[in-house]
Amino acid sequence: MKMIFGENTKQYLTGGGLMIAAIVFLFLVIKYVPLDPTKVEVEPFEEKIHFEVEPELNSQTANNKDKSEIKSSLLSEPTFDVVNVDNEGQLIIAGRAGKNQLVQIYNGDQLLGEVTTNQFGEFVFMPDKKLVPGAYDLSLASDGLKSLDSVSIIVPENQSIITAENKANDVIVTVNNADGTIKKVLQGASNSSEANNLSFDSLSYSDKGSLNLSGKAKPGSKIDIYIGQKLVGTAYADTEGYWNIILDKPVNPGDYILRFNEIENGNIIASLETPIRQIDLTEVAVSDNMILVQPGNSLWRISRRFYGEGIMYTLIFKANQNQIDNPDLIYPGQIFEIPNSN
Repeated sequence: MKMIFGENTKQYLTGGGLMIAAIVFLFLVIKYVPLDPTKVEVEPFEEKIHFEVEPELNSQTANNKDKSEIKSSLLSEPTFDVVNVDNEGQLIIAGRAGKNQLVQIYNGDQLLGEVTTNQFGEFVFMPDKKLVPGAYDLSLASDGLKSLDSVSIIVPENQSIITAENKANDVIVTVNNADGTIKKVLQGASNSSEANNLSFDSLSYSDKGSLNLSGKAKPGSKIDIYIGQKLVGTAYADTEGYWNIILDKPVNPGDYILRFNEIENGNIIASLETPIRQIDLTEVAVSDNMILVQPGNSLWRISRRFYGEGIMYTLIFKANQNQIDNPDLIYPGQIFEIPNSN
């Protein structure tokens, strides 16, 4: 050692030992002594929270909730989507209800047929027998729920006979609101009032005597309705192109020109006009043998619908001469008595 460190070997060894001891002491201080002397080291542990619950009550609530959710997902008010009658009287109905649910189709109080929806809640119904001439009032029922809307169908006599005068399907199919007013016309008796894609298909009266007007237009377009020069209402065509409006106030008795302007992006893209006759409803005793004249109607068409022959229109003309000035000119809104053919 003396050969290595020379005469100061003892001092070198003493200094080196002290240095090593200081390093060891510093290492032990860093490892075991906290920097903050007031801090108390606590062994970490996982905190678990336990809630005391009543098992039976919790289980019952969950079961009730599950049943309620399942029931709500299965039940749905039945609705009409498509109703069509061809010129031979074949009826086709498509609609929706709850998934895998039985749907009953009624004509008034009479069961017309039954069908089961698929996994998407959709159904298509086509009865085995074709519709005979007459009036039908269809509704749906499924698992205790009834359709809010109803469908009215009028099948005229000799519907299967297509002549040069009658190339169109004369069956009338309308979807009605809960109060009986027409919501939209699925099939109309005539397309003669169409202007481009704008049409006026149906007229009826609300329970307050206000006009209920329906037709078709370009989907999403705006329809301004005028009586004479006065704007009386605005309707909007839905995604399928159907529009419907009930005017705010009844129209005073008289003859008017009803005008419809179809508007898109602020521009009039189609317009049509038709005369209407507003009668005094207080003087009309409505009965089963009465008819409200619709757009496109004529005495010939009405006669063919009720009697099977257009030539018998003279019976209707004679019974309503106080309203008809010209048998070739009748107006939507008029209410005619339909006498018996015997």
